[in-house]
Amino acid sequence: MGGWLSKIAGKERIRKYRIYSRMTDIGSISRRYFVIGFFDGVLTIMGLVLGAHLSGEASGQMIFTAGVATALALGISSGWGAFEAERVEQKLLAMKKRRALLKADGEQCLIDDAHGFAMRVSSLVHAIAPIPAGILPITPYLFLREADAFPVSIAIGFLLLFAVGMSMGRVSKENLLKSGVRMIVAGVLTLLVVTALSPAHF
Repeated sequence: MGGWLSKIAGKERIRKYRIYSRMTDIGSISRRYFVIGFFDGVLTIMGLVLGAHLSGEASGQMIFTAGVATALALGISSGWGAFEAERVEQKLLAMKKRRALLKADGEQCLIDDAHGFAMRVSSLVHAIAPIPAGILPITPYLFLREADAFPVSIAIGFLLLFAVGMSMGRVSKENLLKSGVRMIVAGVLTLLVVTALSPAHF
């Protein structure tokens, strides 16, 4: 009996979340936050790895430790920033809908719940996205010597950028190759700037 009731409650929760999603377009919002967070995570760690390599003083263990800490800090920062931004935006959107639709109290509560749900989901997505994006490029430092891990790490970073570019191209019905290459160009420009401005040159 308990399992049956639990299954019904689970289905009802899923149905409610689908309604919230349609009301707030949370899929589109979360997708944007994921791309931004993932992109930031990859580029930040690639810059860190290159900077450490140019300094010639950081060990592979130090690069990995600093990379994980940076990815986690970026995730917390991204999630918190998204929460504060979405808290205001979703509250304003809910207020506009209530005023425009002149809904009854129960329906107003549904609007508030939907936008609260959108705020939490989008913040969580933005918090999570930079973490795997930042950790994956530095995993070679766990298994390879620093000199060997460096090119593999950079290659993984570019591969991740290309993959996220292609995924966005698929969503927007654009050329997948061009979308992926656009992301790689951003990575190349970032590495060029890091190289040019590295304190190792001064």
